[in-house]
Order: sequence, then structure tokens, then C-alpha cells
Amino acid sequence: DIDYILWTGDLPPHDVWNQTREENLNVLRDTVTQMLETFPGVPIFPALGNHESAPVNSFPPAFVPEDNSISWLYDELDKQWRRWLPAGVSHTVRRGAFYSVLVRPGFRILSVNTNYCNNKNWWLLINSTDPANELQWLVYELQGAEMNGEKVHIIGHIPPGHSDCLKVWSRNYYSIIN
Repeated sequence: DIDYILWTGDLPPHDVWNQTREENLNVLRDTVTQMLETFPGVPIFPALGNHESAPVNSFPPAFVPEDNSISWLYDELDKQWRRWLPAGVSHTVRRGAFYSVLVRPGFRILSVNTNYCNNKNWWLLINSTDPANELQWLVYELQGAEMNGEKVHIIGHIPPGHSDCLKVWSRNYYSIIN
């Protein structure tokens, strides 16, 4: 029996010059449908990959105006991920595609959007420290989990410390979790 599934992103094909917003949204919707049909009743905890945006690796911070914002993706993620996630995570999914879920008493999953450390995300030239206040949120979530005696699994797409993840972000991340 499967207790739950961890989904760590990169759903669209890696034909980056052919990707569009609409095609990436269709891939997301189709994948969610396939997962629901293949694993009925199994909780799925998704994380966002760098290929879900169009153009690839483009994850602007929340203050970027609508024409260039990533809200088209985050709003659809919220809608699709809601099949497995509680409504209470909607505000962080729509803000930055990250969330915290209590899987069962004593066990929590945190999904982080590591595209905010992706050195190919040129939007980080504006703010590479914590553009969606995700690391600040991570501190809050981990403090709460510690106070409640919860074990935590953190999922994401780009591993902190990897050459694709900005060193300053990785350093801040490791300072938080250690």
C-alpha cells in the first residue's frame, strides 16, 4: 500500500523553445488527472519544478505587474493541487508555490519552491535573498513544528547546495534547518 506520493516537479517536456503557458497548464491538468485516476485516494504532495513556467526558469517575485507575473501558474497550481491539499495552504501556494501540510499528528510535509534559488531564474537579479518571503515562512513553520513535537520532511525540486541553487540562498536555507 502507498501511504503518499512525493511529486517534485518538471512535468512539461524539456523542449524549452516550444513551451507556452497554455501548453504547460494543459500538461499540469493532464498529469493531475492521470495521478488521480492511477492513485485514487492516495495523498500526493507536489513541489514545483523549473520547467512549469513559460519561459522556463522564469519565476518573478510577487510585486511584478500582472503582464509579467507568475500568477497564471500559481493560481492554476492552487486549483489543481487542492485535490490533495487543504484549502488553508492556498495563500502560500498563490503567493509563491510553497506550503505546509500536517500529514498526521506528529508528521508534517513542507514543500518549498526552490525556483527562488535557481541561478537560471533571471528575476533573482532584482532580489536573490528571499523574493517571496519563503525562507522567513520556513523559519516560522519549522519553529511551530518543533514546538508541537512534529517531524518534518522538506520537499522541493532543486536541492539546496547544488550548483543550480544560488550559494547565498543555500547558505540561508542550511542556517535555518540546522
